[in-house]
Amino acid sequence: MPIEKLRPSFSFDEERIKQLKQIAPEAFADNQVNWEVLKEALGNYLEEDELDVEHFGLFWPGKREARRMASIPSKGTLVPCPGEGIDEENTRNIFIEGENLEVLKILQKSYAGRIKMIYIDPPYNTGNDFVYDDDFTEPLEEYLRRTGQIDEEGKPLTTNKKSDGRFHSKWLSMMYPRLRLARNLLCDDGFLICHIDENEINNLSHLLNEIFGEENNVGTIIWNKKNPKGDARGIAAQHESLLCYIKNKEYLVEKSLIQRPKKNAERILKKASELFSKIGKKELPIEVMEICRKYKIDEKLFTNFIVKFNLEICNKEFSDWIKNQEFSGGEIAYSKIDENGDVYQSVSMAWPNKKRAPDDYFIPLVHPRTKKECPIPERGWRFPSKSLKDLLEKNEIIFGKDENTQPRRKYLLKENMFENIPSIIDYGGSDDKLFTEWKIPFDNPKPYKLSAELIKYFTKPGDIILDFFAGSGTVGHSVFELNKSDDERYFILVQLDELTEDKSIEKKMKYDRISDITFERLKLASESYTQLEQKYGFKKLKLLHSNYKQWSEFNSDDTRALENIFSSLESSLIENWKKENLLNEVILIEGFPLDSNIEELKEYKKNIIQQVTSDFCEHILLICLDEKVHSETIKILQLSDNDIFICLDNAITDEEKVTLSDKGLIKTI
Repeated sequence: MPIEKLRPSFSFDEERIKQLKQIAPEAFADNQVNWEVLKEALGNYLEEDELDVEHFGLFWPGKREARRMASIPSKGTLVPCPGEGIDEENTRNIFIEGENLEVLKILQKSYAGRIKMIYIDPPYNTGNDFVYDDDFTEPLEEYLRRTGQIDEEGKPLTTNKKSDGRFHSKWLSMMYPRLRLARNLLCDDGFLICHIDENEINNLSHLLNEIFGEENNVGTIIWNKKNPKGDARGIAAQHESLLCYIKNKEYLVEKSLIQRPKKNAERILKKASELFSKIGKKELPIEVMEICRKYKIDEKLFTNFIVKFNLEICNKEFSDWIKNQEFSGGEIAYSKIDENGDVYQSVSMAWPNKKRAPDDYFIPLVHPRTKKECPIPERGWRFPSKSLKDLLEKNEIIFGKDENTQPRRKYLLKENMFENIPSIIDYGGSDDKLFTEWKIPFDNPKPYKLSAELIKYFTKPGDIILDFFAGSGTVGHSVFELNKSDDERYFILVQLDELTEDKSIEKKMKYDRISDITFERLKLASESYTQLEQKYGFKKLKLLHSNYKQWSEFNSDDTRALENIFSSLESSLIENWKKENLLNEVILIEGFPLDSNIEELKEYKKNIIQQVTSDFCEHILLICLDEKVHSETIKILQLSDNDIFICLDNAITDEEKVTLSDKGLIKTI
C-alpha cells in the first residue's frame, strides 16, 4: 500500500458533496466541481443572477462573512489536561475549555453524525449583553490573544447595545456559523433544542429554518417560569421559548417518537394495585379510619362499621384519591379500576370527523346482558366492524346498565404510559439556593432538573448530548442526574475561557475565567452523587494551537524570504511539540472521538506503541511518536486490512517505509 502523509484536514460538508454528486455526477472531474456543467445540470433550480430579483429569506449585513466564517479551517487542536478531571480513565464525558466555533470545527470529523441532542442556551440579545466578537481573518489567534494565552490580553466578548445599528446583525453573525457547523454533528434522528427569549426568537426561527429546513421544525416548547420580568416596559414576559429541530424529519416516523412518560403513571398504578389487593378483606371504610386518625379515636369502637372490601368500594376510594392529587387533566381521567385490577378511562367511540363515516362504521353493538342493540353515534363509530370485534374480544368496550347507553372504549393506563410532549411546560423553580450553597456566582442558570427532564424527552441511554454554550455546566449536571436512575448518557460541554471582570464578584471569589465556574460546577455536581464512577466523571481538554506548522500567506518578491519559509517547513511539526498533545490531535484527524480507548501495547519492547480503539470506528490505530521506529518493531508489527500505523516521517528510512507498506496502511507525520 502507498504511504500517506498525515495532515490536519477540514472537510465538514462531505455529506452535501456526496448528495450533489448523486444529483449531478457529470459536474465532477478529478474530485473538482465544474461550475458551468453544474449550472447546466441544475437548470431551472438556479436562482437568477440579477440583483433586483427578490426571494424569501433572512438577510442581514455580514451574513456572507458569517457563512465564510464557518468554512475557514481551524488552526487549533484539543489537548488533554490530565489530572484535572474526575475518573478520567473510565469516563466518556468531556469538558472542553475554548472558543466554541473553533472547537466545533475540530469536532467535525470525529463526531459527524454521532450527536443525538444539541442542547444550547446561547447568549441572549437583550440590549446590554455580550456577543462573541468573531474575527473573520485569524479566528484562533484572535481567540488566544483575547483570552490572555498569547502576548496581548483582551476581552473575547463585545457589548451589543440596541443603539448599535447592527444590533441584530452582530448576534445573527455570531449564531450562524456555529449552528451550521453544529448541524453536521447530529445523527439523522438527532435534535437541536435552543433556548431563546423574546428579543431574537423570530430571527432565530428564520435562521434555523434556513440551516435545518423548515420541514424539520418539530415545534416550539414554551417554558412558563411563573415569574414575570419585573423590569419590563411593555408586557412582562414570564416565559422562554425552546425551538426544536430534527436533522431529518423522515426519521421521526421511522425511529424516534417524541414522547415522554406520563409523570404520575407509575404512582397511579401502584395505588390501584394497593387498593385492588384489599378486595375480599374486611376493614373499616376509609372515611371512618380517617376520622379515627384525625381525632385519635380507637378504631375498635367502630367494629360495627366493618365492611367487606369489594370492587365498588375500591373504585370509590381510588376515585377520591385521584381527585385529591395535583395531577394533570389527562392523568385524572384514569380514575377507574376494572375487574382485572387494571386502571382505565372510558372515551367516546364516535366518528371524529364532520362528514359521515363509511357504512362499515355503522354496524350495531349488542348489549351483552339484554342482547339488544345499543345506540350508534350519529356519524358512525370511530372504528370499522373488524376493529370493534377485536375490542370486544379484548374486553375493551364498556357497556352501560342496559342497551340505552352508548358503549365507550376502555383505555388501559398500562398500555398508554407515554404521552406527547406538550407545547407548554410549567416550571417555576431555580437553582439559586444550590449555587449559594456551592458558592458559585452565576446569573440565571437553567434549573438542572428541568433540563434533565427535557434531555430525557429527546434521548435514550447511550446517546451523546452536546452543549457548546455550556455556561455554568447545567447540561452536564442534568446528565449526571439522569444517570442516577437510568442507563448512561454522555455529554460534551464547550465553554469559552473568557476572563472575568477585574472587580466582579467572580474575580473576588477566585474565578479568573468563566470556564473555571463551569469546571467547579461539574466537579461539585459529580461529587454530590454517592459514588464516583464512570457515570459521574469527566475529562477536561483545552483548545490550543495545532502541533502542525501553519502556512502563512506570502506577499513579497523577496525570494530569500520565501526560501526561508520553505526551509522552516522541512518538519511539519512545531518546535517543542509534546507527545500527548500530538497523540490527541492525530486521533481527531483520523476521526476517532475524544473518549477513545488508548492502550500502550507491551509486546513492543523497543518502542512505545499506543493502540487506539473506539466503538464508533471499526478499525484501530497504532501510533508511535518515538524519534526512531526500530527494526524489531517493524518486524513484528501486525495490521489488519483496515488498521493504520502512524509514525513520524523521519523515524523510518525509505527502505523501512517499503517494508511497512507491505504490512498495511501506513501514515507518516
